[in-house]
Amino acid sequence: MKKLISLALALFMVLSMIPASAEAAYTQAPMLDGMDLPPVAERMPVEPMVEDADYLQIGTYGGELRRAADGGNWYNGKPIEEGLFRFTTEGVAEPNVAKDFDVNEDATVYTIYLREGMKWSDGVPFTAEDCVWFYNAVCLNKIDSKGIRNCHKDANGNPAVVEKVDDYTFTVTFGTPKYDFIEALTVDLKWHFAPKHIFEEMVQCIIDGKNDEALALGKAICGMEFADVGALGKETLYYFWNYPGIPTLNPYVLSTEEGKNNVKGQYYEYVRNPYYWKVDKAGQQLPYIDKIVGVTVSNVDQKLMLLLDGTTDFETVGMESIPTILESQTQINIYEWAGADWGATQIHFNLNVEDEHLKELFNNADFRQAMSICVDREELAGLLTDGWLGGGQAAPAPGQLGYSEAWATKWTEYDVAKAKALFEGCGLVMGADGFYDFADGTDLVLNIVSVADSGAADTYKVLEPYYRAAGIKCTFKDSDRSNIDNDLLANAVQVMLAPVTNIGDISIVLKPNSMVPGYATNVAWYGTMDETTATGDLLKLIELKKQLDVTASTEERTAIALQMLKLHEANQWTLAYVEAAPAYHAVNARIQNFLENGVWSDIYRDMGIAHCQCWFIAE
Repeated sequence: MKKLISLALALFMVLSMIPASAEAAYTQAPMLDGMDLPPVAERMPVEPMVEDADYLQIGTYGGELRRAADGGNWYNGKPIEEGLFRFTTEGVAEPNVAKDFDVNEDATVYTIYLREGMKWSDGVPFTAEDCVWFYNAVCLNKIDSKGIRNCHKDANGNPAVVEKVDDYTFTVTFGTPKYDFIEALTVDLKWHFAPKHIFEEMVQCIIDGKNDEALALGKAICGMEFADVGALGKETLYYFWNYPGIPTLNPYVLSTEEGKNNVKGQYYEYVRNPYYWKVDKAGQQLPYIDKIVGVTVSNVDQKLMLLLDGTTDFETVGMESIPTILESQTQINIYEWAGADWGATQIHFNLNVEDEHLKELFNNADFRQAMSICVDREELAGLLTDGWLGGGQAAPAPGQLGYSEAWATKWTEYDVAKAKALFEGCGLVMGADGFYDFADGTDLVLNIVSVADSGAADTYKVLEPYYRAAGIKCTFKDSDRSNIDNDLLANAVQVMLAPVTNIGDISIVLKPNSMVPGYATNVAWYGTMDETTATGDLLKLIELKKQLDVTASTEERTAIALQMLKLHEANQWTLAYVEAAPAYHAVNARIQNFLENGVWSDIYRDMGIAHCQCWFIAE
């Protein structure tokens, strides 16, 4: 059957189809004039996508968007990322790189249609071959370090079959119904493609074990050396936007010019993609702004200083910075977006930790309750946020599925005496040094880790005295994201503070990563636990997710999701000590078309939903 699309989405698709007679009306940025390029009409697909949201003005070309550099990774990637599909601000997955899709009656075969005539940023045609090859060569062989995502697995865990139909059509076939494939794809994989003409030989060398040849080819592509083929595949095929010489479909690509092409250097530039495939309602090829520049900063405070003196144009800031911005009387607009996390200052226990003593303790609800109530949340929140936020718990916010006042306040009272009684009920024994030990005399030490520069180190300094006063000894170490990722995959992390991604999001259905063992990056929450090692309510959670995967009815899916959330409420596997905060964006008033009322969510790609290709500068 044809996938039913909402009236709004259908209208969007109609407006996105510019007839051939309008080709002559396409215009390009003046910076492209005089370059050795085909005419703009020849660089566009037959049916380009039109950015026509109601809030968007017709913009003007030129200028640069200035940012404080942050070393690459998602900081640069999310704002410019383009996937086959994307979410609207209403949470609907809509065609993006893809033009449309069909799905058969039992949701086992999806047919994806691409935009005829679309091109990579180097001018080479983008076709179904790039999508099919990426899955079969890169994903199935785990070349990009991620392998087969959950969006490509059927209810039995078997991988989908991806096949080319023609240059602009491919199919994705599952062994069992996959009702949420488009939504899951938009969360899990996003792009589902890579430039085959650039990477085919390199990837084949990795598959064939010709590592030296693969490394040489990788260096030839982006001018950089990689430690091994694992790093090569991960960096060039997953974090590809951070490397020069790699064609993309994004509105901006990293410069290849020396001194401007290193995202970890002092200065870098992302320049406009001359083959970008989107236009505004007037037929102007996007983006409006010529380039995005990054300037290195030495610390977080410097980011605010650069924003206030006009060196940079926008920054996501903490609410504690807002008075300083307002008092500066600078031309900066503050935009408040809703947050999606289940509280802030979260602590996560590895429920499948290798140490058997800790594993038993972490899976004991009384221990988690004790760790929750031994902290004075209101005092902690006041110290961490200068009184801007109050205490909170890891629970859905008002308006989110599963919210209840009882859950929002669960285990939030401050009661050290009760916490100690709970610790002792778990079999812990107070030692002569004032800290609890296990009953066999083994020291209890919680080794807490976090990502460097996440702010967790400062948080720990305020949080640790509460633990110490309750008799819990802790250590703390923060590390680079790559080191944390490796330790998580090796199940070498015991406890995480302020993890890479907080538990919660706009939908447990769309993104179960932090809420169900065995999904994607959730080693931060459940270690390497899956259905073979989970027990009790954790196993029930996995079973409900499997039931959700084979349920077609929206009402029934929502009912299952609520059951899953009830298990979280009953067990409180993750703790938060501070209420969730909105996301605040401080934006120079010269930047136009910034999304005023957004939701800060990884599902929406954080800043990505603001569509920076539509921003323009009003001097």
